[in-house]
Amino acid sequence: KMTKEERQNQKIKRQEEVMRAIGRASVTEKCVLEKVGDSRYTREILRRLLAQGIVNRKGKGGSNDPFLYTINTCHLNCDGGLAETPNLVDPGLEVRLKRIEAKITELLIAQKDCTTEKFIRMVVGDNTGTGKAIRRLVSNGRVLRVGKGGVGDPYRYRLE
Repeated sequence: KMTKEERQNQKIKRQEEVMRAIGRASVTEKCVLEKVGDSRYTREILRRLLAQGIVNRKGKGGSNDPFLYTINTCHLNCDGGLAETPNLVDPGLEVRLKRIEAKITELLIAQKDCTTEKFIRMVVGDNTGTGKAIRRLVSNGRVLRVGKGGVGDPYRYRLE
């Protein structure tokens, strides 16, 4: 299992690979995906770099007018590398997670006893954001998780 630091370094490495794939030219998303690998992480990195203004996108998308990505040169140093390491937090994802965390908190306030993740997902929505929001609430100490997880002893949650 990777440590938090190793995961962070891996994210930075992936982001640098995407930046190198774009380079100083205008390239299509297809070109970036071919160079780096077509994965949800690559698309996530492109979206984050766009939201932070590090990468610009032109075009309407589609085969007739594909999106062209360029690096905003004000973020580059003399060597062509990034002047500073960009924040690895996707602003759009952060807003969505905060919204989901608020829904989970409201649900747990209304519950007298501990509740299962299955019930939380049924009420809040069953998606990757829900699981991530629950883990963040637990790691921030706002929600207590009890149980070992699994069929015999599922995780149960309550407000701390």
